[in-house]
Amino acid sequence: MFIWDIAFFVGLVPVVYLLVNAFLSRHRGSVGRAPPADPRDVTIVVPVHAERPERFAECLRSVTRDGCRVIVVGDGVDEPYRTLATEAGAEFVGLAERGGKKRALAAGVHQVSTEFVLFVDSDTEIPEHAVRDLSTYFEAGVGGVGANLYVRPNGSLAARCSEFVERAREVVLRAMSSRGNVLYLDGACMMFRTDVVRPYVLSDDFQHLTVLGRPTRLGDDWQLTDHVLRQGLRTVKAYSVGAITERPESLAAFVRQNVRWSRSSWIRLGRYLSGNGPQDPGLFYRLELAGTYALPLLALALGIVRLPLYVHLGEQFLALLGASLNGFLRLPYAAHGPLVLRFFLSAETLIGLVAAGTFSAAVARRLPPGDRARTLAAGLLGTALLFPITIYGLLTFWRSPVWQGRTTADSAPGAIPTSALATPSVGKAPLLRR
Repeated sequence: MFIWDIAFFVGLVPVVYLLVNAFLSRHRGSVGRAPPADPRDVTIVVPVHAERPERFAECLRSVTRDGCRVIVVGDGVDEPYRTLATEAGAEFVGLAERGGKKRALAAGVHQVSTEFVLFVDSDTEIPEHAVRDLSTYFEAGVGGVGANLYVRPNGSLAARCSEFVERAREVVLRAMSSRGNVLYLDGACMMFRTDVVRPYVLSDDFQHLTVLGRPTRLGDDWQLTDHVLRQGLRTVKAYSVGAITERPESLAAFVRQNVRWSRSSWIRLGRYLSGNGPQDPGLFYRLELAGTYALPLLALALGIVRLPLYVHLGEQFLALLGASLNGFLRLPYAAHGPLVLRFFLSAETLIGLVAAGTFSAAVARRLPPGDRARTLAAGLLGTALLFPITIYGLLTFWRSPVWQGRTTADSAPGAIPTSALATPSVGKAPLLRR
């Protein structure tokens, strides 16, 4: 009976996680609002590398219409991005060598002198007045604000899978927000107090994160989030500001993208467990952080714990089959086994279905009404794919590309000199092209 008790209580953990998040996502925490910032007090930094020109042009149209200063950083690329940025009224800073997203962010932040800085990915569109609306969340004690992300609908299965995953993340984040804070902001669109993040973005700690002694370029968003939290400030989500971002158009690309995200998540969880994360946020947030990142691993552990139960059921099936074959395959089993196992698995299955259904209903409420059924169906496939993806990410967490590609020689460890960001190097190709 002991193994059945363990399996039952382990199985309750994901049930509690799903039910608590579904319930709390319906309740908003008390978030104070500040006066909107003047557009002249906000600088938008857009790093770009190998983005489709038409998608980048749409991004530029969205970030330049609020009247803020916009800095585009070309990560080892120049045209057509320089021309597009200039025509849109943005400044263009070109890195002569490709160094990854973090280095591009540093090159942009180095030029920022305003009170706030907004990071926007080159495939992301922000709504009109997004800067004004995001800035109103910067009440006293808030250091970072993230937009609510939506996947650009293109009718593909991969896009629907991504949208379901994004809305599931929203449910969890809304549950966190009910307690007045979130533990991660999405790098596609996030705004910070410049004086809080500028020294960190330019630092070696941010630029050259190592895992088991190996450099990794993953995790710019959670590194910034953790840094703000370590300063004793809060990070919040602005659910009223919906940014539209691009997602993979094929399932293969969906898998590759989520493998990268999975590796990044495991790195963050490992740092948190080793004491390198933000200040202790309290029991609820600790459980949310562990549950969000480690739930697939818990599901794997649950499957291992349940294995003896399924073995017993297999023995029961073989025994009954053996009886019909004149005892040829009969196996002995305890008299109480079949009844207890049937009750145990039936109760656990029923509770699990209720929890999954409740959480799925919370996700469905936030899906586009006209495409809700198909997105839910795609979400089942996406969720099934995420389990092996997450386990694979754990087993290969030390592998990480730079930004949309392999690590190159120019990404070797070493702090980015402020002087190198400000002026061209002498005697070799300049780091910046203006």
